[in-house]
Amino acid sequence: MALIGDFLKGLRLIPQGNIILQVTDDYGDIIVADSGEYRILRFEGINEQSKMLKSDVNSPVHNYIRAMLMATAFTSPHNILILGLGGGALVRTLHALDVGLTIDVVELRAGVLSVARDCFSLPVSDNISYYIEDADYYVRKASTPNYDLIFSDLYSAFSMDPLQGSEIFLRSCLNKMRDNSWLVLNYHEIPRAESSLYYALHRLFDEVLYCRVPSGNVVIYAAKRPASYTTNERRTQAKRILDKLGSGLEYLSKNITPLTH
Repeated sequence: MALIGDFLKGLRLIPQGNIILQVTDDYGDIIVADSGEYRILRFEGINEQSKMLKSDVNSPVHNYIRAMLMATAFTSPHNILILGLGGGALVRTLHALDVGLTIDVVELRAGVLSVARDCFSLPVSDNISYYIEDADYYVRKASTPNYDLIFSDLYSAFSMDPLQGSEIFLRSCLNKMRDNSWLVLNYHEIPRAESSLYYALHRLFDEVLYCRVPSGNVVIYAAKRPASYTTNERRTQAKRILDKLGSGLEYLSKNITPLTH
């Protein structure tokens, strides 16, 4: 058994850090661990769902979060929808960048929201609302308002929710976007040419960009209406946001690429 344990550790399947909280709901385990200067959220104890720098809780740690935040440079957001809370990295940083933003957060699991509140410095503000609800149902409801930015970061313990790649979901999000709005997806790969997602993005949206981050995640940006900006101008816009988040992040903005027809 010891040999098997050592083998699994070598594959990094056994998480590092000291577990400070573990709860179980209908979807599985929610685990919080402290590892040096970081606090980490995991589902089922394997992949990092979220990571927080304890000395600066508003500083995004993962590159895919930084890449998603670049979309705030493409429009002038006032109200934002976040689908999938995790450890709250997006909502913490957005609130720190502009406390006047109105932010609605939709999370399927009440346990995740509870853990984020207890362990991940989730911001409390009159401008921030948290909803325990299915993301697909939320964006399809007639009573759901329209937004300037929609962030979709829907993942289970082991994989991305395939909902994010479906045309029905994309169309539902589009129906909740204003003319200058953007949809931002944390995806697992670049949409393959001639795939159903590739065609759906170009059928529904007038500008589609992506950014591949070093971890392998691909952040997709989809605009409801066309704009006259070049790719280099989009990169310059995004760099301004990265400069606010920290130094040495310019390589992310340089990775912004059009998803060409």
